[in-house]
Amino acid sequence: MNPSRQTRSPASTTTRHAVLASTAGLALLTGLLAHLVLGGLAQARLIQFGLVAITLAALAASAARAKQQDPEAPGWILLGCALLINVLMQAMWIPGFYGLSVPGYLTRLTILLQVLGPCLLAGTLLSWDLAPSTRFARVRHGLDGLLFALAAFFILWGLVLGPAFLSDRFPLLDRCVWLGTFLVYDLLLGLVVFFVLPEPGRLRGPVGWLAAAFLLASLHNFKWLLDVLSGNPVFHFPAGALIYAIPLAYLGAALSPRPVRSQTRTEAPVRIIHLLPYVPVLGAAVLAGWLLATGAMPGHRVILIWLALSLVLVLLLRQYLALRDFAALSQHLESRVAERTQALERVQAILLRTERINAMATMGAGLAHDMNNVLNAIQNRAELVVMDLDEGRLPNREDMVRVQEATQHAAKLSGRLMAMGRQDAETPQAMDLTAELHSIQPLLQVLLPRNQKLRLASTGEPMPFRGTRGLLEQTLVNLVSNARDAMPDGGTITLRARGAQPHEAETGPLLEVEDTGLGIPEDMQAQVFQPFFTTKASGSGTGLGLVCVKSLLEQAGGSIRFVSVPHQGTTFQIRLPGLS
Repeated sequence: MNPSRQTRSPASTTTRHAVLASTAGLALLTGLLAHLVLGGLAQARLIQFGLVAITLAALAASAARAKQQDPEAPGWILLGCALLINVLMQAMWIPGFYGLSVPGYLTRLTILLQVLGPCLLAGTLLSWDLAPSTRFARVRHGLDGLLFALAAFFILWGLVLGPAFLSDRFPLLDRCVWLGTFLVYDLLLGLVVFFVLPEPGRLRGPVGWLAAAFLLASLHNFKWLLDVLSGNPVFHFPAGALIYAIPLAYLGAALSPRPVRSQTRTEAPVRIIHLLPYVPVLGAAVLAGWLLATGAMPGHRVILIWLALSLVLVLLLRQYLALRDFAALSQHLESRVAERTQALERVQAILLRTERINAMATMGAGLAHDMNNVLNAIQNRAELVVMDLDEGRLPNREDMVRVQEATQHAAKLSGRLMAMGRQDAETPQAMDLTAELHSIQPLLQVLLPRNQKLRLASTGEPMPFRGTRGLLEQTLVNLVSNARDAMPDGGTITLRARGAQPHEAETGPLLEVEDTGLGIPEDMQAQVFQPFFTTKASGSGTGLGLVCVKSLLEQAGGSIRFVSVPHQGTTFQIRLPGLS
């Protein structure tokens, strides 16, 4: 497709608008002149010539647009053929205004053209391939279009078509032509509804102009048939200059600067336009109530009942599909929520594992220093043993005991680090907080520099809780590391534990980690447990440690909170889960 043919210049768009505006103004002036100055046959002649002229202008504009080499060209050719038929039909009435008789074969040809013209208009819409892309949307919007057409036909039948078709006042052929004409224009409007519901922006282009033309033609035919039923002359033009609105709408479609497949979307009209199929349904319901109240002839009533049943059937089917779509959408959303939840759980597990590894890295750094001291002690004692052996003496037993103690201490430290790094899930069990704190204290001590002290304040009484050693270690490593970073000039970290009070029978012991550091500024305290929030320098923290600690504790049935006073220190209070 040639892009230059799809993008119209501003000058071309302005010219098209000027042509449309000038033609509409000329048509309005002609109609007003016909009503104010002329009368009788002279008025009818002028209006008829005006209709032919405007339709020829629309035909010329459609032919010009059909010359463009794009997928829309076949549709414009069909529209031009429909307008040509309209011109021929309008021209056939002109001899009658001058007292000339129209041959019978031309009258029969007029009937044929009157049926063929709307069929070409339907072919115009279908050739543009505006149907929704999915089967789901085609069925849903197809029912919407059918609902609109049925409801509109119900209204037309109840008001004019029924009395005209069931009456013997008019020839059967004329009645069939009227019925076919109304039915085809009804289906054209339903087809427009089918095409514009998935893309409401199309109403701002040629499709919108054609929809206006179809609607105006239906209203004109309705008024014309109403005049026929009331006994007015067939060639009476009740709307005067407004009769020109139909060919002007076709001219507007051909001169529209927008492509047929407009992708313009606006949020406000989208919600309103989906109510469009139900507007004639409301009118049909009101008309049905009025007919039931006033009565109708038996044949007329039977057809109305069948139309009403068809309307109700389509409406019920549409609502059934809507409910099915809603159920499918709900199921889809539930599955998406479940997938997202599982993904979040996986990400959370990765974050927890990452923080565990970060804690191990922190401990490993401190452990390396402590392990180096142990290795130095082993090396010194080993050198003494070697000296004794070189001098012919037996090794000193005390030296060998010191070597043994140092190796046991090193094995204990490395074993603790290896145990913390195990990936096996631990099962929560009954534990004693007092014993665990005494056991983990040496491990925490290696995290601190020489100007910081770790003090354990405990009554020594058993404090049972339900948890895992990994949970306690990760919690304390994170909190002690944070306390260490908050005391760059040195200080004391206190681990304080107390058992549950009598009124706290359902909870476990309370563990406090208190430091004498800088504290947390008041404006930052609300963000402490938010992901990726950290008060440390860039590159010194991830902002996930406290988040993971809080998540682990809450999953286990515990909780954590803190109290901080700037420049005085911070105390984190951990409520461990009870045995119950």
